[in-house]
Amino acid sequence: MVLARCSNSINIGICSIVAAIFAATVVLCACAGAEAAIRISGLPYWQEKPALQSLNDVYKNIPASRKSSSKELLLETVANRIFSGYRVSVDVKEGDDVDVTFAPSEELREWSVEISSPDLKPPLNEWFRSDTVSFAEDVMSLLEGVPIDALNWSDKALLSEVEKIAERIVPGWKVSLLLSKRDKITVMTVSFTPQMPLVLAVTPSLVSTSLPAVFYEDMRGSVMAEVAPLIGVPVEWAAMHSREINSMAEVVVNDKRMTSWAAAEARANFKPSQISQLDMRVESRLYTISAWASVFAGNETRSAELGIHLGRKIEVLERLPIEMYGEGILGLQQWSMSYRLGLRFRPINDFWLGGEWDTRDDMWWVKFSMDAQPKRLYFWVRFGEMGELNGAVGWRATKNLSIETEYDSRDKDKWFLKLIGTL
Repeated sequence: MVLARCSNSINIGICSIVAAIFAATVVLCACAGAEAAIRISGLPYWQEKPALQSLNDVYKNIPASRKSSSKELLLETVANRIFSGYRVSVDVKEGDDVDVTFAPSEELREWSVEISSPDLKPPLNEWFRSDTVSFAEDVMSLLEGVPIDALNWSDKALLSEVEKIAERIVPGWKVSLLLSKRDKITVMTVSFTPQMPLVLAVTPSLVSTSLPAVFYEDMRGSVMAEVAPLIGVPVEWAAMHSREINSMAEVVVNDKRMTSWAAAEARANFKPSQISQLDMRVESRLYTISAWASVFAGNETRSAELGIHLGRKIEVLERLPIEMYGEGILGLQQWSMSYRLGLRFRPINDFWLGGEWDTRDDMWWVKFSMDAQPKRLYFWVRFGEMGELNGAVGWRATKNLSIETEYDSRDKDKWFLKLIGTL
């Protein structure tokens, strides 16, 4: 059919060239551009690149010795074959510059874009709908003035543009496009499937420096049930919604009756990965309650002890917590009881500075300490009014188990180990 449209002035050899060029460019091969400057008008920006690549590839295979009229006819004939949906006209200028104009070859059909959301459980489905509220409008802007037949050669370019939109507003989701006709309307349905890596598990971890583990441990199951819908969604998309995930987990804990009774508040930190971590810290605004049992090694005068800490927080200055506390310690080797009364404040997060009265030796101590948190080093140190020194460096192996290396200038065995289990 291409040959039939060639003029009589074009010999059989040139017509063969046209047919060969058509066969090569019908798949829009991405070869290097021609030396001539080809200018395109009448196409949306996303169709210009594949059209220009094909036109350059065709034009560079036309012998430069041919007249401008022959070049125009050859390029226009091939272009009208390749670029279905458009009527193409070519104008070869002096100096081999080429103007190519595209106009729809048929009456344009009305476009409609529908979003087919993935099957997500609440509240993730609401998050996805909120993310894609403008998606259909963005895709419609790409299709404005585009004949449906033009997608025969530019479907990959369109898909690439839609993927760019998806990467921006719903990262981690792969898009696919489906065309259908409904009366006189062409409907493009955009659907989504998750891409690797996916969230395979979410592991909540609740810790507190002011409340015993038995207080909040049963809340972990409630948090796990709440975040279960995250399983199977893309990690990138989950990361984008870290704030919502944190809020969702915090609400579960903060709505518990026990949390209200203890004047506590939860703060969550979601760490997205295939095995995601959800670290939660539950702290009381008013109270500090803890109890422990310790076993000593390397100290002849101490073998084991039981202790309890009860504190009441007050806020004299904004963002400067102050705690009044009392401690009772029972030494099991000699069944001796000692008490501590103290006042401390938090100058920066996780650190306390204050003083306490210890009935073991009836003296004041200045104490500086760091909160013990799982999988982290911590320390505490006390300076007595008579120059005594007592301190330790510890490792919190789990929420309930720590090991310390302690120094106490009052004991015969000044260095010893201590294994601590907390409730």
